Amino acid sequence: MKNRLIVLRVGLLLTFAVIFAIPTFAQYSNQVMPGPGWQVMKAEWGSGNRCMDVTNQVRILLSGNGMVTVNNRNLGGDPAVGADKILRIQARNSQGQSRQFTFKEGSSVDASQFYSYGGGIGGGGGGGPAPGAPGWQVMYADWGAGNRRTDVTARVRQMLSGNGMVRVNNQNLGGDPAVGADKVLRISARDSRGQVREFSYKEGSSIDASQFYNYGGYPGGGGGVYPQPVPNPGGGYGNLQIVRAYWGLNNRTSDVSQILRGQIQNGSFLGIQANNRNLGGDPAPGADKVLTVIYRVNGREQTAAVKEGNTLRIP
Repeated sequence: MKNRLIVLRVGLLLTFAVIFAIPTFAQYSNQVMPGPGWQVMKAEWGSGNRCMDVTNQVRILLSGNGMVTVNNRNLGGDPAVGADKILRIQARNSQGQSRQFTFKEGSSVDASQFYSYGGGIGGGGGGGPAPGAPGWQVMYADWGAGNRRTDVTARVRQMLSGNGMVRVNNQNLGGDPAVGADKVLRISARDSRGQVREFSYKEGSSIDASQFYNYGGYPGGGGGVYPQPVPNPGGGYGNLQIVRAYWGLNNRTSDVSQILRGQIQNGSFLGIQANNRNLGGDPAPGADKVLTVIYRVNGREQTAAVKEGNTLRIP
């Protein structure tokens, strides 16, 4: 009897917890922020039951003005190959009104009617490009051939935050998703006026980074110039700058930029052997890893890479 009473009390407590938790969750999930425009609460892209959640992607796409094309590239992939897809958006405004939008594949969306999240994922404008910031802002980027592609958005933002020519190859883009195939880098970007543009670069070609927005060492954004020049002990600044460095294979990599910056003395790189001990750990256990570095010498951007066990020496 005593055990039954204990079970009954626990059950009642759980029931009350669930009842009182529901309004709290509902209030949080439907929370809207002050400001003009429809705020995207949920967005799905696909056909029938072959859909994917693109809420964050749509918030970025529609943060601004201009017409945005509804297609696989802008929405980050094709969840229903061969089907006529639809973008469905559930939205609310600051007055509490709700509305559903439906856009067919190939159509365009007027971004000006939606709330501007400032290019930041999750709303509020934090972490995104400042209004009026110059350059094309990378919304999405993938690398590969056919259906063998990898998402390289964050890496491309890092690569193109600066000036100079950047080479399109496996080393800079973190691996080879389609061995033996002629690969292409595809970039969906928009400018501060809301215009959307698609860039396509063949393997082995070069990109003029100056036309793109400087994320200042993204993630984190801010648009500041990065990296800062490396000070010399004797005063002044060296000509060699480490832009970004990665250790690992494909999408299993770690950022080792700071480790390599520590190898610069008197404007010269001391050299470092590519191994887990020197580079702070093993991001890809069992794999043959590669150390890749993007650096600048006298304002010119270059790339170098060495396999695990070898020594990196630049320039």
